Amino acid sequence: MKDAARYPECGLPMRPFPLPTLFVPLLLLAAAHSVSLIFSHRAGDILTVSDRLYLIVPALAALASWQAVRGARDRRLAVWAAVCLTFLAGAEVILVAAYDLQDLRAPDYGVGDALYHAYYLGLVALLLGTRAGPRPPQRERRLTPPEGVLDSLITGVVVAELSWVLGLVPLLADPRTTLLFKSVNVSYVVLDVILLTLALLRLRLGRDHSWPLVAGLLSYVAADLLYLIDGPVRIPVGLTDLLWTWGTVGQAVGFALLVRRPDLTAPTPVAVTLIVRTLPYLAVLTACLILIFNGLSLDLRGRGVVWFTVTVFALVMVRQAYTLVDTGRLNRLLTEQAAQLRGSRDEMEYRALHDSLTGLLNRDGFRQLMQAQTGLRTLLMLDLDGFKPVNDTHGHAAGDRVLRDVARRIHDVSEPWFDAARLGGDEFALLSREPLGAPQVRQVAALLIGRLSEPFEVRGGHMTLGVSVGVAQGEPGVSPDALLGRADAALYLAKRGGGAQLREAEALPDALRPRPDPPGPC
Repeated sequence: MKDAARYPECGLPMRPFPLPTLFVPLLLLAAAHSVSLIFSHRAGDILTVSDRLYLIVPALAALASWQAVRGARDRRLAVWAAVCLTFLAGAEVILVAAYDLQDLRAPDYGVGDALYHAYYLGLVALLLGTRAGPRPPQRERRLTPPEGVLDSLITGVVVAELSWVLGLVPLLADPRTTLLFKSVNVSYVVLDVILLTLALLRLRLGRDHSWPLVAGLLSYVAADLLYLIDGPVRIPVGLTDLLWTWGTVGQAVGFALLVRRPDLTAPTPVAVTLIVRTLPYLAVLTACLILIFNGLSLDLRGRGVVWFTVTVFALVMVRQAYTLVDTGRLNRLLTEQAAQLRGSRDEMEYRALHDSLTGLLNRDGFRQLMQAQTGLRTLLMLDLDGFKPVNDTHGHAAGDRVLRDVARRIHDVSEPWFDAARLGGDEFALLSREPLGAPQVRQVAALLIGRLSEPFEVRGGHMTLGVSVGVAQGEPGVSPDALLGRADAALYLAKRGGGAQLREAEALPDALRPRPDPPGPC
């Protein structure tokens, strides 16, 4: 197959690969790391090869992000994203290479933690400083939906509660840890919750390529929280590393798409939208479960308060779900009714401007068309010769069939150059869509005369008709009535001359030509 860039005549779309070339080995490396984690899970411990592969993933993601800067349309955003991922890569390299692979305990706060903080703060500032999707048109602009903000806050608060109950409380109560170690981990949780809330809000409100970025951020936040609660809750081997790996890849992919196509709108996939809309309900359910399990240690009165509170929450959620379902049904009904009204309006407008028998424009529709065209145009008036005997001999039904056939033939001949109309009875008109020379007009008129002189089928046999054509050239400033009058006068001459012929209106006298407006004062 020919190269579309070198051979555009092949008709192939010339679409550049949307990601930098380094993303190919990055994706392959992440897949290899995932396979190694499967073997680590079977072995019950993280294998050394998994740590070594994981060490390369953030470094390669940072390099790919810097490569994306070169072709970015938003270079500020591209550099910002690349710097954040470079901080992340530096932190991972320091902690994994210097401590994990050496089986050494990391300090309570070191260079790696400082780079992590720089990475988190950079992402928070990036999400706060970039707009979620292109600015909509003025007529479609509205206030930020409060439900999107509330849903994001609900999810963030419940994640903070879950982290507090399962991770922070045991950590803060552990006498073996230092105050600095506790403060660092608390700061990670706070930053994770802020990042989670902002990411969900962007995904809820944005219509751009941000969903891979948000998915990567959510994976990274989930891995951090799972790592925090790994003490009281046993996490399967390799799950956090799997989330960190693909979270890093997702961020790099999302940043590359955003900086290369910041002006394109892209609807969020339906599955992602469904998950985001479901998160607040899962968050409320999680809050109720936390309340129930922590209420087991209370006395009878306290447990009763817990269960009554959970029951009220459940009933409120059921009521809200019913309201949402009912609102959705009403919205669908209103949408269908609006579509029906638009269809009825369009049908009424069509009927008002088109002939019900032939489907061509009627007199009103043709007049609107003439008023809309202000440049050079050619008008043809057509009148059938010998049509009256059709109705008298074969009836009006046969006459209607003949008129429909006449309209079809006129349309077939004139379609590339003219708009056709039936002005009434057996009188038709054609208005050119663009300026035409006299030879072209005569050629079309000759085709019409020849086509309409062919036999028409009527009940019991065939009959032939003729057509007379009057032509008038319209100039800018000539009114529709004046142009119709000139074409009608030419048609009268064609009929008077025996029919089945073309007559052209005489050129407009100089005294009647539209004069340009006088020049204004200098």
